[in-house]
Amino acid sequence: MLKQQIRLASRHLLRHGIWVRNRAEGLLARERDPLVNIEVQVESALFKTLRAATRLPAYRDLLPKLPRQGLRKFLLDEVPVLDKAILRDGREIYYPNHGRCMPWWSSGKTSGTTGMPLEVFRSFDSVLWEQAFAYQHWQWAGHAPKSRQVVLRGDLVVPIEQRHPPYWLNDRVANCLYISTRHLNEFTAPVIADAIADFGARQLRAYPSAAYVLARLASDHQLNITFDSVQTSSECLYPAQRQLIEQAFGAQVFDLYGMAERVAFGMECEHGRMHMNSHYAHVEILDAAGRPTEGVGQLVGTTLHNLVMPLLRYRLNDSAQWDRRPCPCGRSYPVITGLVGKIEETVFDLDGREVSPSVITFAFKGIEGIAKSQVAQVARDRWELRLVPGPGYAEDCARKLLSNMTELVSARLNTSICLCEDIPNLPSGKFKWVTQEWPEAPRSFAGKKDQHVR
Repeated sequence: MLKQQIRLASRHLLRHGIWVRNRAEGLLARERDPLVNIEVQVESALFKTLRAATRLPAYRDLLPKLPRQGLRKFLLDEVPVLDKAILRDGREIYYPNHGRCMPWWSSGKTSGTTGMPLEVFRSFDSVLWEQAFAYQHWQWAGHAPKSRQVVLRGDLVVPIEQRHPPYWLNDRVANCLYISTRHLNEFTAPVIADAIADFGARQLRAYPSAAYVLARLASDHQLNITFDSVQTSSECLYPAQRQLIEQAFGAQVFDLYGMAERVAFGMECEHGRMHMNSHYAHVEILDAAGRPTEGVGQLVGTTLHNLVMPLLRYRLNDSAQWDRRPCPCGRSYPVITGLVGKIEETVFDLDGREVSPSVITFAFKGIEGIAKSQVAQVARDRWELRLVPGPGYAEDCARKLLSNMTELVSARLNTSICLCEDIPNLPSGKFKWVTQEWPEAPRSFAGKKDQHVR
C-alpha cells in the first residue's frame, strides 16, 4: 500500500504540478476567444508541428515548400492521410530515431482495441499538455482546483486476490480516492459507498462501464452515493448508461473523447454538446473519397503538441459530423454530432460480474508480437483470446497474456488462446474488440449501436 501511495504521489507531482495548472488556466481563459484569434493560435501551433515533422524521413520533402500562412490548406493539399497500418509498417520513416524510443521520451502503447496494437512516442512537454487539457474539462464539469475526486478507472489499487476492505486508496497528495474497479460488486458496494461518503468528493471520474455498474448497485441496494458531476472517458457512453448514472447520483455526466494517438480531444459541455478542442489538435472530417465534408465522415487529426513524433492527418476508426449551430455555452470550439466509435460488448467473469472492456486493455499493453486481437466470451465459463500473430510472436507472448489476465483483470476467469490468420471486421467496417458470443448472456449493452447522438 505504501509503495502504491508513493507511486501515485510521484505521478501527481510530475503531471499535476503548478506548470500544468497554469497551462489549464490559460486554456480556460482562451476558450471563448473570437474564432479568428483561435485560428491564429492554431496556425502558429500547426507551423511548429509541420516543422518538427520534417525531421522525420516521411515528411522531409515538405520543408522547402512549407509556408508561414495557409497551413491548413497546405496540409490538405500536400500531406496524404495516414492510418494505423501505414504507421505500423513505416516505423523507419514515421518514427523518430529509427523507431527507437529515447529514455527521456514517453512511450504510449495501445492495446489493439481497434484491431491493431500501436506504440507512439511522446515528448515530456506533450504529457504535461495532455494533463492540462484534462484539467480544463474537469473544470467544465465543475471541478475546482484541489477539490476531491473519486476515481473509478483501471488503476490496480489493491491486489486482485484481496477479499476484504479497503478496496480503495486515498491519495492525499492528489485529493483522489482511487476505487478498485476489479473489486466492485454487490457484496463490496455498501462498504465502497461508505468510503465515498466519508471521503466527501463531489466529482466522479470513471470509465462509463464502471460508473454504470456503481450506479446500478447504488440503485439496486439503495446506497446513498451522490456527486455534482461525473466525468467519463475511454469507452463509448451509451444513452441508457448515461440515464442511469445521472439518476442514481443526481449528477450530470460530462463525456470526454480521446485516444492514445492524441490527434483529437472532444469535450462535452454543460449543454451536452461535444466540442473538438481546437487548441489540442487540428481535426478534419473526410468523406469516403478523402474530401472534407459537412456530412458524416471519418475523423482525421493532426497533433499540435507532440513535437517528438507529430502525426499528420492521422485517420481514426471513428466517424462523426460537424454541427455548425452555435453552442449556448459560448465556447468557440467546433461541435460534432453522431460520434460513432469502437464497438465493445459486455462480458462476465465466472461469478457473473461484468468486466470493463477498458480494464481488459491492461492485459494487452506491452505484449509484443500481436498484430490483431479480439476478446470473446464464448460460454458462461470461458473466454477466448483470439490473436493474429505478428513479427516477434512466441509462446512467451501467450503465457504472459494469460498471466496478465489473471493478475490485472480478474482472478475469476477461464481464458484460452486461439491463434487466427485474421479477425474480420463487421460488415459496417467497424471492428468489435470485445464480443459477447455466449447465447445465454445476461441482458446487457451487447449488440447495441455504439453511438452518441448529440
